[in-house]
Amino acid sequence: MKRTAATVMALMAILSLTACGGKAGSPAGGSGAITKLTYACPGKSARYNFVNEDGELDGYEIAIMKEVDKRLEDVAIELVYTGEFSALFPGLESGQYDIIGGGISWKQERADNYLYSEVPYFHSPTVLGVRQDETEIKTIGDLAGKNIAHIAGTAQAMWLEAYNEEHPEQKINIDYVDASAIEIMNMVSTGRYDACIHAAADFAIASQELGVDLKLYDIENADEIQKPDSYYLYAKDNTELQKKIDAVLAEIRDDGTMAELCVQYFGTDLVPEH
Repeated sequence: MKRTAATVMALMAILSLTACGGKAGSPAGGSGAITKLTYACPGKSARYNFVNEDGELDGYEIAIMKEVDKRLEDVAIELVYTGEFSALFPGLESGQYDIIGGGISWKQERADNYLYSEVPYFHSPTVLGVRQDETEIKTIGDLAGKNIAHIAGTAQAMWLEAYNEEHPEQKINIDYVDASAIEIMNMVSTGRYDACIHAAADFAIASQELGVDLKLYDIENADEIQKPDSYYLYAKDNTELQKKIDAVLAEIRDDGTMAELCVQYFGTDLVPEH
């Protein structure tokens, strides 16, 4: 029986790998051959994708991809992590990875260069978080001159960079850090940073896992930062693979499996309505 190849490795090891198996989207045909695909994620996002105590990739996104692998008899999916969110896209462009994930929201800049799945698997709006004793920060405009940390390459970081360009007299001090979303929230809680902008679900995780209790504010036009849904991404011209995986994702969603996995990892059903 076909088994999921769950290979976990550090970024340097990944960069030294040669492309494995068949090229993404190469048809298995009727020969019974197995098409080998590589799925990459950061491996540092609690509940979404992380390395568990057994040293294996785990999380909601990983569970979905394992289910896809299980249901496609002519496909074997290798799971790898990059350690850095920003490393996903060069790997996809070079053909090192066939599919990438990591809470990736829809952005026009990405849609211009990559192919989005048409079946989102997660829904959570972006909100602003501050310490409970913070009284000056309630909106994005209140962040002028304040210190905020973010992960390079994320939708929030890209939006903040654009915001600073459009508001040169009200710039926000952005510090790019090698940390997960919940670690950044803990930095805000301890006073290292003034605020953070993340998906609402991430704040719930930070509260459950680290006891971080931040005050949350809705962001006006939050959809401009990132759409509340998360998607898997493919190379721009790989429509064959996208359609193949999308068909299975729709099946997993429609039969309730996706909701069950979401509840397993998040304690609630955050699957987008369709």
